[in-house]
Amino acid sequence: MAMVSSAASMVADKRYVYNKMAGALQEAAPPPPAAARTRVMSNTGFAQSSLPPPMQSQMLLNDDQPPQQQQQMMNMLPQRESMRRGHEPHRPVDDGRDPTRATRRPGMFSYTIEEGEHVLMIRRDGTMEEVVGPRRVSTFGRTFRKMEHYVAHPGEFLVVRYRDGRQEHVVGPAHVWLDPRKHLSATREEGLQLADKEAVVIYEKVDGGDVKRRILQGPAVFVAQPGEWLHTFSWHGTTGGSGYRKVPNALVFQKLWLMPDQMYHDVEDVRTADDAVITVRLMIFFELVDIETMLVTSHDPIGDFVNAATSDVVDFLGRHDLASFKLHTEQLNDLATYRQLTARAAQCGYRIGKVVYRGFDAPASLQQLLDQAIESRTRLQLERATQQQAQELEDFKLERHLVRADRQRSDGAAEQTHALALQKAREAAALAAEAARAEAQREQRRLDQQLALADQRTHHDEEARHLGALQKLGVDMTAFLTQQRADQVIEVRGGPQGGGTQLHLDGPRQGPRSPG
Repeated sequence: MAMVSSAASMVADKRYVYNKMAGALQEAAPPPPAAARTRVMSNTGFAQSSLPPPMQSQMLLNDDQPPQQQQQMMNMLPQRESMRRGHEPHRPVDDGRDPTRATRRPGMFSYTIEEGEHVLMIRRDGTMEEVVGPRRVSTFGRTFRKMEHYVAHPGEFLVVRYRDGRQEHVVGPAHVWLDPRKHLSATREEGLQLADKEAVVIYEKVDGGDVKRRILQGPAVFVAQPGEWLHTFSWHGTTGGSGYRKVPNALVFQKLWLMPDQMYHDVEDVRTADDAVITVRLMIFFELVDIETMLVTSHDPIGDFVNAATSDVVDFLGRHDLASFKLHTEQLNDLATYRQLTARAAQCGYRIGKVVYRGFDAPASLQQLLDQAIESRTRLQLERATQQQAQELEDFKLERHLVRADRQRSDGAAEQTHALALQKAREAAALAAEAARAEAQREQRRLDQQLALADQRTHHDEEARHLGALQKLGVDMTAFLTQQRADQVIEVRGGPQGGGTQLHLDGPRQGPRSPG
């Protein structure tokens, strides 16, 4: 039990157990309840000693728990406090010792050292010799002491302390056989792993007693050398029971977060120009760009941001009453409004990306008045919107009626124009048909006349040939031509040889005249 107690106390005094939590706020969601936060911290073991005991006690309690459960938690606080002060039961600790043990026991006359085992052989004169197995030696006048084997794997290192005061850090993979002639103790520690966009500030004591500082950025594994230690930052942060309120020394860490980060900030109890008290909610996006500047200009940049943003918001609200503030809230999203915040961030080696206005809260009485005003204004706006929609509907109906009437007039005029065009086309077609028909009739009459003239000419020619033939035969043409053709024949004849002229008159012919 004494060996276990000494080992446990030695591990409790480790100087190279670092805080692995990076100093990032990352307040992208509401903080978890206090009980859940306490459970997470008790499981991880990161930065548990950063909060004072009263604050830890406050975090153990949750207002949402039943009274009985809160009383049980209060009864457990003294027990937890005693465990914190060192009364916690001893637990087996992995300090890097090789758990492999020899399977053979020492004999009466010989001592067998197995392969891979180191034993310190002590003679009667007090001299010591390190014996490496496999080997078998006599036990006469000799005593044997097993040497402890310490192993460090990748990402780990061994802290070897010598009897002369020296200290050596052996980076793994490595192993050391603890030799009591020169070694005082050996322990295994884990290196501090740095991811990309993470950094640590290292202090080193050099010859002459001076201390110099250097910065190690990831990705890397930090293994402290003798005389080196890390800078521990203690900044404002949120706790489980404070919501987004920033509390001093709530964020304790050793790894700096170099990626863009964000935090919520509520500026509480700010008065406007008309003495209205409100709480303005902001979200600040920032990024660490110069570690050296931050180290020499600020010990708590988050606290500086909180104070500067609060000052800018107070200055902004002092120039506006509540009504004017609600009309100009978009200016709270403009970086130009936060002159002190951006200036202080530049002095601290930070860059403010943007500030987002998340709204405001008011006391219950003022909030009730605001709700009533909003309700009344919303009702009036709804009524106005209803009347406006009704008027727009009437305007729409009238406009559509006018459009429809105009379209009807246009359609009627188009129909009339089309009808007139059709009538004109029909009349033109009728005139053309009538002209064509008259032309055809004229042509037909001309053709008929030509045909009749041709027939008459042919008849006359035939008749002339007939009469010529008759004349050649000595027929009296006069008598022949007038025979049975005239209604009344008057014939004048001269007497022979100068006799007197004779007149013969025939009476009118009765009956139809024969064609001649």
